[in-house]
Amino acid sequence: MKNLLLFLLFVPLVSFGQKLLDNTLEEAVTYTHTKNYYPYLNLTTQDTLILPINIDVELSVESLRDLNLKSNYFYIRLKEAYYTKSDSVYITKSLDTIKTDVMNYVQLIYPESDQTFIGGVYFDGKINDSTYQYTNSLFEGVLPHKWDLRNYPFDNQQLKIRFRALEDSSYISLNVTKLYSPSLSNDFPDLMDGFSVEGISFKKRYLTDLFSMIETSEGIQRNLVVEEIIFLVDIDRKGSFLYFKLFFGAFLSFIISCLVFFISRNLFETRITLSLGGIFGAVGNKYFVESAMPEIQVLTKADLINNLVILLIIINVFIVIAQQNKEINLGALEKNKNAALFMVALFIITNSVIILF
Repeated sequence: MKNLLLFLLFVPLVSFGQKLLDNTLEEAVTYTHTKNYYPYLNLTTQDTLILPINIDVELSVESLRDLNLKSNYFYIRLKEAYYTKSDSVYITKSLDTIKTDVMNYVQLIYPESDQTFIGGVYFDGKINDSTYQYTNSLFEGVLPHKWDLRNYPFDNQQLKIRFRALEDSSYISLNVTKLYSPSLSNDFPDLMDGFSVEGISFKKRYLTDLFSMIETSEGIQRNLVVEEIIFLVDIDRKGSFLYFKLFFGAFLSFIISCLVFFISRNLFETRITLSLGGIFGAVGNKYFVESAMPEIQVLTKADLINNLVILLIIINVFIVIAQQNKEINLGALEKNKNAALFMVALFIITNSVIILF
């Protein structure tokens, strides 16, 4: 009987003590993230994992080739590396396991292709007295390129290499590592003649996913927003040789049209025939240049130069006709020598303005 009374007294005391212990734990632990809301992690103020997780990106470009006006892709071989101060696995105070392996949260953006090769992902452990963990890998394949030909044939191109976070910016943040600067190979022997690699830069942007929603707190939702690092490889085109190669026919047509000023004004029919021949030559050269370029919907310097030559030849025709018409007085341009010098000077000045500006 005595033992029964002791048992009945002990059980309430244990239950009461356990309740006090639970209350003490609940008061000591304040939850900063719960599994109910994005990023669905059960973190408390006692956890050392800080969000967003910062991942630094390093890039080294080793090879470039197949940069061609007729193609919207180029070949590249590069090495990528990712750095973070977070461990690859984190155990929360509530004994949840969070994998913070960087390869799960950032990705090089590239199109699926049978030309793509990705080297093994190498985990190289810690650096800088165990401050950072990092992984690296090799990529070899094709990336898309949108040509900017407004200044063609004196255009500069920027090849884009994009690294994108796979989680919201409140969870994963991308930056370019300060440990090592983005680098380029000392030589690109496979790059097409006429192009040269001038340098590499980068920029950061935010992308909103209109089809993905995340719940950040009770009753509050928003679109997923991810960060993207874009490395820009600057490609310079040496356009002087290409300039003369493309427009030699047009320049020759202009010179032929100027030869009319060395023909006697009495031979009007000969002068007109020669001028019209120059127009046909310039128009033919215009189609030659357009056939060498992809179909684009912007006005390029090549278009301006072709149109300018045709316009100057038409002005030559007008001067020839005006010289023959006694009712039109062109002043100093009535003399063939003055007209020839004026047209040559106009040709040089207008071409220089287009090229330089």
